Amino acid sequence: MSNNDQRLLNPNPNSNPERVLAIPVKKTDPVELYRPLRELVARKYSESDAQKVESVLETLNKCRSDMVERGDLSLPMQRDCLIHYFKCLCMVEPLFTAISSDADSELINFVWYDAFYSEHNNGVSSQPNSIQLEMAAVVFNLGAVCSQIGASSDRTTALGRHLAMDAFNAAAIFFLKLWKDLVKDVSATLDLTLLFVESLHCLFSAQALELKSQQQLKDNSSSAFEKYRCAVSFQSASEHYQRAYDLIVVDSVATEHVHKFDQTWITHLHQKKEFFQVEARQRLSSVQPISQPLRSFSSICALDHDAESVNEKLVRRSIP
Repeated sequence: MSNNDQRLLNPNPNSNPERVLAIPVKKTDPVELYRPLRELVARKYSESDAQKVESVLETLNKCRSDMVERGDLSLPMQRDCLIHYFKCLCMVEPLFTAISSDADSELINFVWYDAFYSEHNNGVSSQPNSIQLEMAAVVFNLGAVCSQIGASSDRTTALGRHLAMDAFNAAAIFFLKLWKDLVKDVSATLDLTLLFVESLHCLFSAQALELKSQQQLKDNSSSAFEKYRCAVSFQSASEHYQRAYDLIVVDSVATEHVHKFDQTWITHLHQKKEFFQVEARQRLSSVQPISQPLRSFSSICALDHDAESVNEKLVRRSIP
């Protein structure tokens, strides 16, 4: 093992076992959407058609302005603003195909910055007329805001744990959407690569499972089946933390990228993985044998959907 690996894995005596991770949103530069899109519709179709889409384009422009400029919005309001903006983007997506092929149209240059860089002169991606970049960045920010909602919830209470678990589940689903559909054809910053968004999906899945296991312990059921379910939650959390960790450390650029953002991030993932792995083994060994085997990582990637939460409904309604 290299000295760098030893440094990353060295346990931090001051680490907080109750700590959860959240990520910042991506920053972007302002851009005017209303005028170039309205002019395109009027030129390629008709003035009457342009008048018909004015309200949609005005809403689109306002949603983006609020997303960029309204620093006073609460986290739930930021989430709702992003969802509304994403829906508007879906409505006008065909216009961006038309504007890209129209030599007379004004370019709409989307500029987004890496969420893990604090300085704007680093980690910038810019693509003219790329609604794919814009949509991917918006979904990334939805996941980031949900992670902040989860981290800011009072997890010492049953209600707070439930709200945090819902928020982390929602974040995981947004990053799953990115991983599976939205970043494949986007040339962007490192935070919008397949490796990073899959790692974030696994991280927030793990944190949701961690809270689920905590709630199961609080319920303190004495039945063998419930103890087994608790052991499964511990094992699932361990495997998700393991996957989130492996995706980062296997790539030296990604490792350095994360380490510059937060020197404790990788150590935290490793410690969580180890803790839940040990707990799962101990708890499983204390339960009478059950015919159903412990599920593998590939079979537990889907999150628990026994009850649909408010956040999950928002995810379902906002992401096609």
